This record gives sequence, structure tokens and C-alpha cells, in this order.
Amino acid sequence: MSRLFYIVILFTFLSFVKAPAGPPLLSGNPVKGQDLTVSYSIELKSKKRNTGLGETYNGGVQTIFAGDHQVRLRLVSLMRMQSIFILPDSKQRVTILKESGKDKYKSYLTEEDWKLYNQKYEGVVCRFTDDSVRILNYVCKKAILTLKNRKNITVYYTPAIQKPALSDVEPLFASIPGLVLKYEYTYRKGTISYTATMVSRSSINPDVFAVPENGFPLKKYTAG
Repeated sequence: MSRLFYIVILFTFLSFVKAPAGPPLLSGNPVKGQDLTVSYSIELKSKKRNTGLGETYNGGVQTIFAGDHQVRLRLVSLMRMQSIFILPDSKQRVTILKESGKDKYKSYLTEEDWKLYNQKYEGVVCRFTDDSVRILNYVCKKAILTLKNRKNITVYYTPAIQKPALSDVEPLFASIPGLVLKYEYTYRKGTISYTATMVSRSSINPDVFAVPENGFPLKKYTAG
């Protein structure tokens, strides 16, 4: 058979072969109408042995569950478990659930309470850079956030996934045009980093957004 015949057969075969599916790199398409779950590992790089704030979160996992409107941010670590629920259709729009040892409680926050809870993020200045890295096969751009107290937070985000509801539960990232897949900051004892280990667009079980009725005594929220 001629060489031309084999070339035709090869191209016919390739036309039926599909490339393996993978996450979009820079589609820029919002995921409205689609659930989103993102998990982050938390790591502390300490200058010396630390038993304070850093050890509370070191080795923990933070997960964000986001529907069209409902959002839950859950932290699970060796010393603490905490969830923040943002439920616009609920009478109690913002609920914080905390569990540390035998100490368990939940607090309902008003709009003013939630504003006070996040007041340290007011006036944050965002500086975008030309640097980029790849995280979970997403091309992530780098930005520097500067708080009022002059603390800097380094952020890596992908414009390929945008979910406006996320800024409700993490107002710090309201000025970031995409999903944050890594962020880190330095405090007096070391550096804490949050790095995404999983991004899923599978449907979220509605029970994830259900605030427990029992087992968590109600505690009035107080700022500070």
C-alpha cells in the first residue's frame, strides 16, 4: 500500500481520539449556576517552636462550599473546628459555629456585627504583579494585599474560575478577579500559608449548608 494510504488512515484515527479532559487554564468563565468546593491545606513555617495562634491552625484543612448564594467556610484543625455560614435566604444570614475541646457554641451575626468582624479588611490595597505560578494545573497570577496595619498578604489566583458569592464569606479577597488558590502572610513568629489541594464543581449536598439546631448553645457575638 502507498504511503499516502497510511497517512489517510492515521488522520482518520486521530480525528476520533479526544484529548483527556482537564481544568480550564484561562477561560475566564464564571461558574454561576454551578457549585464549587475548594479545600486548602494550612502550613506554618515557624522561626521557632510555637504554641500560639500558628499551632491552632497548623496542619489543618480549610474548605469553602459555594452554591449560587449559600456559602460555608469550614476550618478543621487539631485544636479547633469552626464554620461560617452565609445564608442570604435565612433569617440568620450569618452564623458562626465554633468547637474547641468541650467548648461548643454558635453565634448569629447581624449585618453590623459581620461588618465589625471584618473591619480589619476595610481599606485593603491590592497591587497586581506580572508574576504567575501553576497550582492544580491552573495558571495563577500573583497579587499583594496590604491591610491598614501594613501587613502584606501574598495571593495567587486564577481568573479561570470566578464565583462572586465567595467574597461574602471572604471579603479580604473581594478585589481579586478570580479564585484564590494560595495565600500566605507573615506574622511575628513565622509564615502561614493556605494552598489549594482540591477544586471540585460537583453538586453540594444541601445538608452542608444546614446549621445544627442542637448541640451548640447560643452565644451572643461580641466584637474584639
